Formats: sequence, structure tokens, C-alpha cells
Amino acid sequence: MLFYTPLDIAIFLFVSNFAQSEEREVIQGIWEKEIKSIQTEYRMSKILFKRHIYFELAKLDDARNGFNEINELDILLKDTGQTFDISSIINEQEIIEHYFKTIKLELTYNKRNSYRKIKLRQLLKQFGYKRRSAKLVDDMRHVINTLGLKTYLKNRILCDIGEISIDDMIMLRLE
Repeated sequence: MLFYTPLDIAIFLFVSNFAQSEEREVIQGIWEKEIKSIQTEYRMSKILFKRHIYFELAKLDDARNGFNEINELDILLKDTGQTFDISSIINEQEIIEHYFKTIKLELTYNKRNSYRKIKLRQLLKQFGYKRRSAKLVDDMRHVINTLGLKTYLKNRILCDIGEISIDDMIMLRLE
């Protein structure tokens, strides 16, 4: 089972751009309806849970403002013949999990959307790929299935992301 972390929820709230009252409702809804889906160490204290979500939100906001600093650091390091490769410190599986957890939260708590539509090529691009690898497809399938999401083509035709064309448009929906 994949558990929601405060970072997952913060990412969802960050990209959703909710009003503060809506953010509080979403956090309350997750606490009440999905307590078993929350990381174990946060299940005992709603205050701790909320505090960590808001801490992660603040870090995301700081990161948005800090991208210019990273670019400047990269330019300085290149001038001295050194490099900084951020991809070496990023765990690919975590990125895939965060991405699909955010979609599940969106489909569950953003009542304006009952599905998320994306071209498979664009989905692969989100993870830094141009083509499918067997491992990437297996990782995505695992996360999608674990979170209770389904992939469809037009007209609600159930599909497998490993078997459709890379140019197909898929819809992600809750089971």
C-alpha cells in the first residue's frame, strides 16, 4: 500500500491553488476519510499531520523562488569547470509515486475533475523519458493499480499503458 505523506498532500494543494478554506477542507477530508492511507507516524496527531503539510507547502513555495538560485549556482559551477547534476539526487520511483498520488488526490478532492487526461508521450516526458522501458511501465502500472486508478482511452475503453500507442490520449480515473 502506498501511504500519503505530507509532501504528497502539499504538492496537491500547491498545484491546485485552492483558497485557504478549501485547503483546510481537503486536509480535514483526508484526515477523516483516509486516515489509514496516511503515513503511520502522522496518524496519531492531526496537529502534527497538518503542521507537516504546511511545512512542506512552505518548502515548495521557497523552492519555486529558489530555482533562480539553483540556475545561478549551476552557471558558477560551469565557469569553474564543475557541474551540479540534480538528477543524481532524485529518486525516480518517488517522483512517479508523487505524480500519481497527486492525481488521485485531485480526482478525490477536486470536484471539478472526474478524470485527468494526458497523452502517453507527455506522461513519459513528465518522468524524463522519450520512450517506454519495461521497468518504467511496470513502475507506473504498480503505482496506478495500488492507488486504485484506472487508465482509459476514448469512450471509456480500459487500456494498459504498456500496450497502447505512445501518441494515444489516456484518461486516468478512480476505480
